[in-house]
Amino acid sequence: MAARKYPPISPGTRVKTTQPNMTMRREWSDKVWASRRWGIQGTVTTHHDAHGLSYEVKHPDGSIGHYDPSELEVV
Repeated sequence: MAARKYPPISPGTRVKTTQPNMTMRREWSDKVWASRRWGIQGTVTTHHDAHGLSYEVKHPDGSIGHYDPSELEVV
């Protein structure tokens, strides 16, 4: 049986942000929560696995947002 790739979404992958997962709200600081954008395409720059898996996504305007995997869709 093949091992699962980790992280599931590789840096450089194009993704679309979906909608906020409100069950994760307490996991994000207000500053990070405000950095997120919805319904746009971006590029994964890196992942973090400190308190669970999350991704940094570069938005079209060059800003960075942090997302739970449930808030992203690979395009």
